Amino acid sequence: MAKHPMTDVIALRRFALLGPNGAQDVILSIGKPVRFPDAPHGDWYCPWTIDGPDRFHEHYAGGLDGLQALLMALSGIRAELQVVGRSGKLTWLDDEDLGLELVGGAA
Repeated sequence: MAKHPMTDVIALRRFALLGPNGAQDVILSIGKPVRFPDAPHGDWYCPWTIDGPDRFHEHYAGGLDGLQALLMALSGIRAELQVVGRSGKLTWLDDEDLGLELVGGAA
């Protein structure tokens, strides 16, 4: 279990992992960014979970405010989904583009 718990889910996306046993669901849930309960300077965290065929992952990313925590979470999610995709072909809407890339200077 992650050190900081999941909050209200603000976004959910279902991916398909195509492997030797056919397609299996991989479900991403992103929680609402909130302040760390024990942070002296009011830093924030954004939790997420990835529920895949072989395991359930709980993580969070921190930031100086809610937006930075969310952006850091998206970066971590992309990296973790690359690991999940090593066991097959990970797709969203039948495409290998998972729709998680940021544009401009934030990419």
